[in-house]
Amino acid sequence: MSNHSILPVISSIPSIIWPTVPSPMVAQLMSQLAYFSVSERASPEHIYDQQFAQLLELINFARQTVPYYRNVYSKLPKIASVEDLKQYWQQVPILTRANLQDAKQTIFTESPLSSHEPSELMTSTGSTGMPVTVKGNIATQFFWNAITLRDHLWHQHDFNHTYAVIRYTENPDAKPPHGAVFENWGPATFRVVPTGKCHHLTICSTEEEASWLKKVNPHYLNCNPSTLRELTQYFATHGNAPSNLKKIHTNSEIVEPELRRLVKESLGANLIDTYSARELGYIALQCPEQENYHIQSENIFVEILNEQFEPCKIGEPGIVVATALHNFASPLIRYVVGDYAIPGNACACGRTLPVLERVLGRQRNVLKLPDGRKIWPSFMNNGVRVMDLFPGGQFQVIQKTLTEIHINLARISPFTSQQESEIKSQLQSIFGYPFNFILNYFDKIERGPGGKFEDFKCEVV
Repeated sequence: MSNHSILPVISSIPSIIWPTVPSPMVAQLMSQLAYFSVSERASPEHIYDQQFAQLLELINFARQTVPYYRNVYSKLPKIASVEDLKQYWQQVPILTRANLQDAKQTIFTESPLSSHEPSELMTSTGSTGMPVTVKGNIATQFFWNAITLRDHLWHQHDFNHTYAVIRYTENPDAKPPHGAVFENWGPATFRVVPTGKCHHLTICSTEEEASWLKKVNPHYLNCNPSTLRELTQYFATHGNAPSNLKKIHTNSEIVEPELRRLVKESLGANLIDTYSARELGYIALQCPEQENYHIQSENIFVEILNEQFEPCKIGEPGIVVATALHNFASPLIRYVVGDYAIPGNACACGRTLPVLERVLGRQRNVLKLPDGRKIWPSFMNNGVRVMDLFPGGQFQVIQKTLTEIHINLARISPFTSQQESEIKSQLQSIFGYPFNFILNYFDKIERGPGGKFEDFKCEVV
């Protein structure tokens, strides 16, 4: 993997999981997982020092071999040591999505590391309206696989069980009613550990998804939170939920706290969320013992900053700024992901990896009030839930002005004037402000790029 990746060799990991004679890549994964078992309980100071040792390698490599950074960092002083880098870190320029789009191929290194090649282009889904393209390679894929395995181990998955995925795909075999079937859970487990089968269905109607899920009856499910919410509503109404389902993994969208409880009540399963970005890889995994998230510090350096780009205090929402530690093909240094999150206190589980109390979503997911306040909307207040107002339907909330909110509805019959009046009164109670609510009826509410769906969007500039 070269000396441009932190990969200590430690051999203490349960042998029952692994092949008797592992390949070199499997051996490296074993070694990395063993290192994870140590690093996730190391002192925060040690983790921080290790990250800055890697950042020093990365930033000097970028200054020498990446045209974009050669230009942008031209006025930075020479950084020769970890202590120098800590001192000057706040002077390192921020990289926005617009910067990354404008940089185009100048963000790629002119001197790829041979041990990290081959590389390939990766483009984000563009759900922000600003898709970006970077390069991924053996190193970034390696850490994706290693952290995927860490997630399985953290949550004590039984590799013999069946896994199911509902996610948008262009694979024609994944269409309903049968979906596609694979003999292994995916790239992270392939050649590493035998698993049960993995069933894959592209996003379709809730009825088709529910029928397929009952037929497959998996032990584990992976899907977007919006897909899960609709399935939860469906099974809450119709019953007969899959009997084997134990744990449900979500990613790509924001998980509302209320969804966790609903999933447990209606499906009898635990919701496990992950926070990642196509261009960065894993950012944080949900703790196996708590509902907060552990930043994957071996893979990424994360800062939560306020609007002045100063570090936030514990409990203070801020902008997620991330540096991918092992991508030397197209370095992303102090990259503004576009999300907001809340840094948290040390976790009671004993793992010392930094904590995100909650991932809040993007700036366009912030509700703006006429008095200047900005809040993250909740779809529940005093026991009243938005989803209960539209049973069996699909809804999307869009703030059009500081005083007007549109509720787009699908798969539901129009309400009478009196019913609408009562619903609007309840919505005002939920949102805590007398907005003018306008209900719009559609046959279908389209998903965004990559099958993503946003419950709430603010269009107020």
